[in-house]
Amino acid sequence: STTVTPVKHQRSTPDILTSGTDERFFQSLFEFIEEEKRYLRCPEQGPDELRYIIYRSVFNKVIARATAYKRLLLSIKAEYDDTIRELKRRQDEARMRQRNLATETDRHRPFTDQGPDVSRFVHADNECLAVCVRTVSAHPTTHLSHGPGLTVAESEDPEALDGHLKRLEAQRAALLDRKSRCVSLEVRAELDAKLHAAELHRDQLTTENNRLKVL
Repeated sequence: STTVTPVKHQRSTPDILTSGTDERFFQSLFEFIEEEKRYLRCPEQGPDELRYIIYRSVFNKVIARATAYKRLLLSIKAEYDDTIRELKRRQDEARMRQRNLATETDRHRPFTDQGPDVSRFVHADNECLAVCVRTVSAHPTTHLSHGPGLTVAESEDPEALDGHLKRLEAQRAALLDRKSRCVSLEVRAELDAKLHAAELHRDQLTTENNRLKVL
């Protein structure tokens, strides 16, 4: 019996063929150059006008022949330009991501990582605010006493209390404005509570003073 061996079909990429006409054309150019150089007795080396005229003539013939390949050359150039544009776009995107990452890193970096000067500034500001909070301390409203930074006589004078309260409010506003990024919300709330207590103390003294005047 006869065994039939199956034929495997393999895909092959066709070779880029060189036209026989092109080969003959290039060969004729080389022969033309050599023949003209011998006929005109051109030197083999050094500048020579006759040899230049021969090569210029050959160059013009090659350019004229290359016009037939214009479509193929334009397609190759278009593909090359598209590749260059895509590579440039990816490079620009990579640079943009690096800049955005650096910006986000700087924005979220804590104060202590930004150098000793910033750290000392924050510490000094917090110390200053702590002094202010201790100064504007709250006092019980169940009995009358003189306010912080005031004498007993000034604590019983509504005008003196008014002036002192205005100074405290101005000082508080200035400090909160300067330290809005360094002071915690807990400290602000505590300061507001203490200032509110000082206002109640002032109002209580004013009421008591008015009652005494009537008597």
